[in-house]
Amino acid sequence: MASDSPPPSGLVEFQPTMPNYVYNPLNSAEAEIRLLAVEFNAKHVLRRINAPLLVGSLKKYYLPIPTLSRTQRMIRSARLPTFFALSYVWGDPTRTHDIIIDDKRLRITENLYTALRELQPSSLGFIWIWADAICINQDDLAERSAQVLLMREIYHSAADVKIWLGPSNENWMRCLRFISNLTEGSFISDVDSLPNAPTVDNNVEEMIMKAVMIPSGALARGVIGFGQSIIEVLDILDPPGLDEKAEMVQEEDGELSLHQETIEKFVKWKPPTRYLKRVENESFVEVADLIDRVFIRNCTWFERMWVVQELGVADDATIIASGGRSVSWSNLIRCVCYLHYTLHAPVKSIRNVIGMEKIRQGWNGRKRQPLRDLIRECRYRRATDPRDKIFSLLGLMGDKLNAYLKPDYSKSVREVYANVALHFIAQSESLDPLCSWQTFGRQNELPSWVPDYSLDQDLAPCPLVAIDGSSSIYNSSGHNHRYKYSRMDVAVTHESWSHLRTAGLCIDLVAVLSDPLQNNEPFGHTERLWNSTIRAAEGYLGELTNDVKACLEGISSAVEKYSEYWTSLGDSSKYLDATDHLSKYTQSPDRGSKESIVTDGKALYLEIIEPNLSPHDNYIVDAYAQTLLCGRKSARERISKEDIKIFMNLGEATNSKRAEILTTASNAFEAGMRKRSIAITRNGYIGAVPHNTQSGDFICVLFGCSVPVVVRKRGQEYLFIGESYLHGFMDAEALAMEMKGELNEQDFVLT
Repeated sequence: MASDSPPPSGLVEFQPTMPNYVYNPLNSAEAEIRLLAVEFNAKHVLRRINAPLLVGSLKKYYLPIPTLSRTQRMIRSARLPTFFALSYVWGDPTRTHDIIIDDKRLRITENLYTALRELQPSSLGFIWIWADAICINQDDLAERSAQVLLMREIYHSAADVKIWLGPSNENWMRCLRFISNLTEGSFISDVDSLPNAPTVDNNVEEMIMKAVMIPSGALARGVIGFGQSIIEVLDILDPPGLDEKAEMVQEEDGELSLHQETIEKFVKWKPPTRYLKRVENESFVEVADLIDRVFIRNCTWFERMWVVQELGVADDATIIASGGRSVSWSNLIRCVCYLHYTLHAPVKSIRNVIGMEKIRQGWNGRKRQPLRDLIRECRYRRATDPRDKIFSLLGLMGDKLNAYLKPDYSKSVREVYANVALHFIAQSESLDPLCSWQTFGRQNELPSWVPDYSLDQDLAPCPLVAIDGSSSIYNSSGHNHRYKYSRMDVAVTHESWSHLRTAGLCIDLVAVLSDPLQNNEPFGHTERLWNSTIRAAEGYLGELTNDVKACLEGISSAVEKYSEYWTSLGDSSKYLDATDHLSKYTQSPDRGSKESIVTDGKALYLEIIEPNLSPHDNYIVDAYAQTLLCGRKSARERISKEDIKIFMNLGEATNSKRAEILTTASNAFEAGMRKRSIAITRNGYIGAVPHNTQSGDFICVLFGCSVPVVVRKRGQEYLFIGESYLHGFMDAEALAMEMKGELNEQDFVLT
């Protein structure tokens, strides 16, 4: 065990010939880590000058991990010094500084160097720090992989997590000052609280350092260490991080309730009147916008992956700024919630900070989110290494760690992502986890069936399958044994992870496609897309009667009106992604009587499905309307013919009913066709398919998948294109056709 002693005192001069630091191996299997002891420099605090060089020492310690016996944890806790864990962004790798570690040179990024310097003024004596770029040998892949599994315990064991957002400017400091004054009633930096002695001579300074600072530092370490030991003993008696005592929130309302609990906790907070007086001269709307732009959106820390775990396992954390100024993370949340929810001063990126706090509250409350939810929660975050989109979340997930998920930096991105997909398949006994992911811009080297977890999922079409663990509203593969994907099949392909063996039914070939609706194109343009598609598909649909054309025109006209309403909302009202919109409005409109829904007789067809239409014509009209909505009016509710009639007969309904129908229908149409194409198959079936579908692709029902999918034949194998809506095949109709001998089961090897 390394000695708990400070690094050498005094200034160490940098020598150009000084050798580079060489790491000694860690025993990661026994939870051994390194801690950096950084020398305290009294001149830095008292004279406010920059020390020429950072000097420190790396020591090894063992973490009191929960899997140890109580006695072993107590022994390790007693030996582990009080330390801070640093949460930061590496920054520009070309901008570097040298520090001295045990008389050897170690090069780190400028942002980390600045963060370490800013930690010094807030501390007495030397301080112990854990920072990944220093405490992990980044050139040792095996060590990196092993230490990833310990990072949760590292940040949870730290006395405090220090968040370094980067160098401060005037606007940034204004935000910090406002947050502090509103939540704490004062804005005093740690440096400001120390003696300001610009005229102190060297002798007095030396006396202060010897007679006050060093003893105080030792005393402070003793007091803090004793307090931390008490906390650690309490943690040992009832360890907060034990996975076996945590539950995974996977019910369809579990995540919603967790999100609601997080918001309500902070929304109820109100600042004391005396605190409000300190900010009464501020424009709350202006400050809210400034916090949103400067403090959150323009700060790279809020975009990175690893910080989610670093903050998520912390009891609390402190945001540090230049000059030793700081504010707690909890106070930042209180401030933005007070501005956004109580004062209605919008903080547009509040979802970002609330999402991080939801994860932190859940983890500390022993409510672990599934990995699939964490990936989507962090969908807009970035990682220099795409594998970290997965590895950085393993310490937070409720899933049990298994061979599929074990971090290993020697594996390629494609193998890591494939193993995650196999984990989700085995966990759910379903192929649904392969659906509903963004495909545009995906990495070419990935197998086609493996989702690209590095992409921003806000850009994906609104999912057709349930993404929250709830039951699907569709049932393409029935309810018998084919409803599940066999775990045995997953095990067979585990060694050859690039291929996935499936079985299913091939329904038909895609014959005609419209152009997909892009993000910036009103969905009312579906009329243009449909008309062009009909002309190209006359050989597949047959001749359309005047009654059918009238129905189609009525539907298209109504969609155009909903598109105009959606566009009129403006971007400020649509900052939620399509999934959030669709999930939010799950209340069905008041059906009422026909008299309560008054039509104006203009461009709206009173009865969409006319009783006298032939079955074929009825199918075309119904299929068109249902396809535009992908057969649903919300994420958890299918659409009915009666619902469609209500949507089409909006007219001059009462304001309250009109607003409700407008909201529900507009969201449903938007979620239905965005980034999808209308497809007509060789046998005249109508549906909505992924934007990258091509003529000649197959629409199939794969056993274990709740919706039809599009695949593309390549030799003896198939490329997985994505999920689809095919009218008339969303409720096991394909299996009924198989029983009649109209379709035959076949194997599909996805590659």
